[in-house]
Amino acid sequence: MDKTLSLYSDRAEDVATSSSFRQFKIQHFHLDLNVDFEKKVVSGTETIQFQCIQDGQSELQLDIHPTLSPQEISFSRDEQNWTRTEFLVQEFTSYGTTLIVKFPTPFNSGDKFQVTIKYTASDGPGVCWLEPEQTAGKLKPYVYTQGQAVLNRSFFPCFDTPAVKSTYSAAVKVPDGFTAVMSANKWEHRKTDSTFLFTMDHPIPAYLVALAVGDLQSAQVGPRTRVWTEPCLLQAAKQEFDNVIEEFLSVAEKLFGPYVWGRYDVLFMPPSFPFGGMENPCLTFVTPCLLAGDRSLADVIVHEICHSWFGNLVTNATWGEFWLNEGFTMYAQRRVCRELYGEAYTCLEAATAKALLRQHMDNTGEGHPLNKLRVKIEPGVDPDDTYNDTPYEKGFCFVSYLAHLRGDQARFDMFLKAYVDKFKYQSVVAEDALEFYLEYFPDLKEKNVHKFEGLQKDYN
Repeated sequence: MDKTLSLYSDRAEDVATSSSFRQFKIQHFHLDLNVDFEKKVVSGTETIQFQCIQDGQSELQLDIHPTLSPQEISFSRDEQNWTRTEFLVQEFTSYGTTLIVKFPTPFNSGDKFQVTIKYTASDGPGVCWLEPEQTAGKLKPYVYTQGQAVLNRSFFPCFDTPAVKSTYSAAVKVPDGFTAVMSANKWEHRKTDSTFLFTMDHPIPAYLVALAVGDLQSAQVGPRTRVWTEPCLLQAAKQEFDNVIEEFLSVAEKLFGPYVWGRYDVLFMPPSFPFGGMENPCLTFVTPCLLAGDRSLADVIVHEICHSWFGNLVTNATWGEFWLNEGFTMYAQRRVCRELYGEAYTCLEAATAKALLRQHMDNTGEGHPLNKLRVKIEPGVDPDDTYNDTPYEKGFCFVSYLAHLRGDQARFDMFLKAYVDKFKYQSVVAEDALEFYLEYFPDLKEKNVHKFEGLQKDYN
């Protein structure tokens, strides 16, 4: 398999993107950015390598946001001779617009070309600027991006759908005294011009591209892990997670297969970070609330680690299938915790979560559309507005049901490892996962388990 090509299930239908991801593949993109804290603007150039996959394509559509302003666009067939081209911005939904790039002659299937877009991104929903007072150190400003679900279209023009994956690289110029970090497996600091260089060698969806710039320092806490924080939190982070994360990674690898991402670093965000954690590959963003001082919350990071296999490596192709990310990850998290802490610990946590899910179902109604595993997202509805606990805990229950049908933990563990290996670097829908489950366990298919009510296509 050529990992530089975007891979997705042919059955994926994503109404949250207006991009032409069915007509073109992104092979790689590069961001050359400058961060300006005074103006609160990220500016620069994006260069995207495309391959056309349908004949007669004279327009390219990319997802952007009203806070992102394209200024000049050029294209080239050979990376040497560049031609400026026309473009326009068209309304799409309340959470995004469409950048339409026009070509003088159509591209046909198999044609490869490059597009460069000069643009600026200001204070959009996915680009969060913090004043010094909003940071832990309260000395310097801070900026970070948050891509999930469809917010990175305010950071860079993209095919903003989890159905599409590609590699990327970046050069980020920052003011003196600041450090940039990104969700990339390689990085270096070019001190001559205060620029940080990043490369992600594995294909990822647009929502997992993440950047943070601030007064940051790091400390090694394991053979492949560093903690990144503001200086005032560094000692606490090192003490809390020293020699802890490697154990989590090692157990997960035994269960689900090799950890392909190289490093697993953790960035402790400023106190105003509104999430518990975000599983950006190679660099999980987490709340500083995890620094409890007694390691009592250290295992919270297990969930984000498990996304390295379920979500980041095998990804839901649409946001209506979010349970494929979170349900499998919740199961993986509890499977790792069972190995670490025993069955009683895991059962208690699962029972507590199930009770909270039951409460949620009672409050919102068993038949509420958002309480199904597969959510039908209507055109114009922001996928973030469909977010609740269902994909996490009902997803966990469904994966547990699949394990129950198998009736043998060791064999189901082998299935999970095979599932990851089968669909790694790809995006899937539920049919892909369930058909592979029945292929892997043909005796269950012979028993017609796929006709059980719990395995019907509405996934209630």
